[in-house]
Formats: sequence, C-alpha cells, structure tokens
Amino acid sequence: MNWQDILFGDENLSFLAEIALRSVIMFLLLFLGLRVAGKRGVKQLSIFELLIIIALGSAAGDPMIYKEVGVIYALVVFVVIFLIYWMLTKLMEHSEKMESILEGKPFYIIRDGKASKESLSHKELAIDEFYASLRSHQIFHLGQVREGVLETNGEVSLLLFPEQEVKPGLPVWPDYLNKKTKQVPHSGIYACTNCGNTQPLSAHESALCSYCSKNDEWVEAVK
Repeated sequence: MNWQDILFGDENLSFLAEIALRSVIMFLLLFLGLRVAGKRGVKQLSIFELLIIIALGSAAGDPMIYKEVGVIYALVVFVVIFLIYWMLTKLMEHSEKMESILEGKPFYIIRDGKASKESLSHKELAIDEFYASLRSHQIFHLGQVREGVLETNGEVSLLLFPEQEVKPGLPVWPDYLNKKTKQVPHSGIYACTNCGNTQPLSAHESALCSYCSKNDEWVEAVK
C-alpha cells in the first residue's frame, strides 16, 4: 500500500499550494458571478437558478484540483452560463409562458382551512415538509389559515384568519397528528388527516372524508 499515491496521487506536495490558489480564484469568480446575478441567498433561488448554480459548481470544481484543466477554461464556461442566464431572464420578462416553464407558478395549497382542490391532485410539497413549514410560522392547526400558497422558490406564504374567525382545524404538531384513528372515540368535530376537512362524527363512527374521498383516518379538530 502506497500512502503517497493514496494521499497525493500523481502530484507532489508542492501542488497543494497551486490547488489553494486555484480554489481562491474559482471562489472569487463564483462569488463575483452570483453578485452580478443579484442573488443574496439560497432562499431566493428558483429551480432554474439552482440549475445555474449546479452548472457553475461543476465548472469550478475541476480547475481547483486537476492540473491539466486551466482556470481560463472554467472562465469561458462561466461566461457562457451567465450569457444563457441573461438571455433566458430577458425572455421571461417578455413571456409569461417562458417564465412559467422555467420558474414554475405559485399555487394554492390551503383554502379556507383545508387543502385546496388543486393541491390534492398536484402535490409538490411532501405533507411532512408542509406541516414543518406551518410550524415554523407558529401555526397550530389548519383552521387558522385562510389561504396558503406554495411559492416558486419552495417557500410557503400564509394568509391567516382574524382571531375571532378562526375555526376548528387539523392540528399540525406531531403529538396531535399521531392520535389519528379510523373509528372516533366520541362525538365531535374531526379533521381528515389527508386534506384537513372538518366534519361532525358520532361516537364510534367510521367514515370516508366527504371532501377528498380518499381518507378514513381522523384527528379531533382543535381551535
């Protein structure tokens, strides 16, 4: 076993200094490119922009560690990628269809305290991830939410009911969700664990949700 080959490959120790210099150059080029693009953080990135970042990262990686790959090659890739980015951005400014293709469209997840019809057939956000987003907004149950929109960057925007208009809803905290049952223990208002629809159920009743027609598991609605 040759540790020299394992640790340094075909290059000698002096190449480490060159790697460090290459890494600094590529980091500065990436940083400059992103600043020119006007991006300040990951949460501002759409799927299209994330693709651009991945492409830039791929172009930046090889010149950092491979001696035979010059930095100028990566610079050419950067220029081409940012030129494509600029052209597509201009196209999106003048074409809603192009913007929809590249960036996607926001759509309603919640309407009037329960899952919207469109979200039942087109779920881009896993339910556990969605509940986590609600909890990060200090939401206890869906009855507090008048409207919830999944933005193109993956963030969830919420419009809440005024306190006096809050209705019973599906709790989104794990300890409450884990109490789901198919046969309710006593009469009351229960929430469908699939869509958040609430309806009255009698003691020991088993029922299919009248809204989504896909679920027979219930949690007692809270307010």
